[in-house]
Amino acid sequence: MNTSRHASIFIGTPTAALLTGKSVRTVHNWLESGEIQGKEVPAARIPGGLVRQVNLSSIEPYICIPLNPELVDWIQQADTGDATALKLVGIAFSADQHHAIAVPWLEAAAKKGEVDAMDLLSWYYLNGAGVPKNASIALQWLAKAAEKGLPTAKFKLKQLGVDVGPIVLTDGTVITG
Repeated sequence: MNTSRHASIFIGTPTAALLTGKSVRTVHNWLESGEIQGKEVPAARIPGGLVRQVNLSSIEPYICIPLNPELVDWIQQADTGDATALKLVGIAFSADQHHAIAVPWLEAAAKKGEVDAMDLLSWYYLNGAGVPKNASIALQWLAKAAEKGLPTAKFKLKQLGVDVGPIVLTDGTVITG
């Protein structure tokens, strides 16, 4: 794959760590050793006033899925904290069966209130995909998604015997029983 097309795209070290499935410390070590390229940019609220960014093209060999233009756009948006983009990057890893890398992306999105990510996390924890199997955590994520109004989450809880009241679908249909 030609990595030069991402040569001018820089992302934060936390994003680089999530993309590679490595720790932020590992990303910093790579930068210090010259294994990957990056730059320092001013950051007023950071001690020392500088933060490191990573050149996306230099970590591409460490990313387990191909970087298509759509995914690169999502990564750039996710790097700014966009909840929908965080979810979409997680789904991209999930679609390629890289669940252990997908989960942190989905958790970041869910913590920002992304209901579909909450619902997906419930599946991951219920099935032990990329995380230890944990029905309690699965139920917590499902309940949070239902609380935020996700009809499918409410339906799943209803199937488990939880009283969630009437469920209103996106087309206006109401399920009561």
